[in-house]
Amino acid sequence: MEQISEHVWWLPPGPPDRPSLCAVVGERRTLMLDAGASRAHARLLLDALPRRPDAVVYTHSHWDHVLGAVEVGGLVIAHALTAERLRELAACDWTDDGLDARVAAGLSSPQHAENVKEELPSPRTVEVMPADIVFADRIDIELGGVTARVRHVGGAHADDSCVVFVDPDGVLFLGDALCDAIDERLRTAVRSFGARLHVEGHHEAVTSAAELEEVLTDPSTAENAP
Repeated sequence: MEQISEHVWWLPPGPPDRPSLCAVVGERRTLMLDAGASRAHARLLLDALPRRPDAVVYTHSHWDHVLGAVEVGGLVIAHALTAERLRELAACDWTDDGLDARVAAGLSSPQHAENVKEELPSPRTVEVMPADIVFADRIDIELGGVTARVRHVGGAHADDSCVVFVDPDGVLFLGDALCDAIDERLRTAVRSFGARLHVEGHHEAVTSAAELEEVLTDPSTAENAP
């Protein structure tokens, strides 16, 4: 757990597939950025905060970013596409047999199933917290002396991907928006924030503007790269 700016606390990613989590601590409210892969994952962040979050915003609907919300207990804020996918996620069969069946049908990768089994040992209870506040394109969340500006950016990894710009700290929480191919529209969207620090979902370090620019201009990340 590390405080990376005046208002932002960061929990780095870890095994088996735990993404970065952040919390934005304002004078009046605290907002959690992504909820984590499980109750245990979320607790690592919650136990280190000066006060419990009032809400959590999801960057997208993938399991490792949302299943910890039941431990957070606050309001859930999500894009309209994410809210729809959460209902589908809740309807899934999360038993070992169900996970294996999805792999056999080509709906999930073997690694995905193994990650879920390691994070949530069987017999598992999976609780998917639905969205309480749904937005279509953007939402600004005032926390007292700091604002979380949530923007839908989409992308190859997940069409519901959103990013969160923390103002005035200059921190951009990217979720998994840059995990797969990056097109020019997404590059432009990320650059438009002019952030000084960037937190990526599964990157083990907070990156500077110069370091992120290397990622954005790397030919291997281009949309049409082989």
